[in-house]
Amino acid sequence: MKTKLVLSMLTLAVVFTACKKESPEPITGCTDPTAINFNPLASIDDSSCVYDIYGCTDSTAINFNPLASIDDSSCIYETIVAGTITELDAQAATFAPNPPPEPPTITGDYTKFSFAEGTVVEGDDWDVAFRSTSIIFNGGMASDTSQPNRTGNAAVYLIDGTMEDISLVDESLLLQDEATSTAIIDDMGIQQMGWCIYDFATNMISPIAGKILVVRTHDNKYAKIEILNFYDATCTNVYGGFYTFNYVYQSEESNLTF
Repeated sequence: MKTKLVLSMLTLAVVFTACKKESPEPITGCTDPTAINFNPLASIDDSSCVYDIYGCTDSTAINFNPLASIDDSSCIYETIVAGTITELDAQAATFAPNPPPEPPTITGDYTKFSFAEGTVVEGDDWDVAFRSTSIIFNGGMASDTSQPNRTGNAAVYLIDGTMEDISLVDESLLLQDEATSTAIIDDMGIQQMGWCIYDFATNMISPIAGKILVVRTHDNKYAKIEILNFYDATCTNVYGGFYTFNYVYQSEESNLTF
């Protein structure tokens, strides 16, 4: 009888021992439900939580945040574009001097330039056009039939200063081309009322130093131009017509600052 009792107790002990479960290993991870890598199974936080960062995610913006994971529409873009155009070909097709005081007979197409494109254009989206010493703008009225079609609201004024000095557009000074004359007087530099000066000793035309053209573009943005030279390096044409100039373009509409 005693032997049976001992065997029964041993059997119960084995059964209870076999039913006992091992405690699971704790899972480590991010336990913060607001984190993007929250682990609902984790019981021990291991400081690995990662959170969304709001900011500008566009790498072309000046305030781009490489750490941002969600764009918050805060991107800021540079609106000012600066460039240099070298030897833009605006030669006249023909340039025939006439006896003084008659001006020379000049023919040929105008070369149209767009500040937004930063290059010569063929369509109606031009801002300024050149032919020999004549400079016209895509606004106002044509003064002769050889000028390109005007579809915009461009205007201009000529002011003394440097590119660095001219930082704000004075809208009260803006002029548009008219049927009787262009806004920038084309006297071929003889009277120096426009952008250039004619040297009677060398028969060369040069930009007047310190003259800046401030332009309202055809679509109501703004630019400024400093003409540096009127000839190409090899002096292909004794009458010139190759413009080298610096420009600064404010691409934000109605922003008057440079």
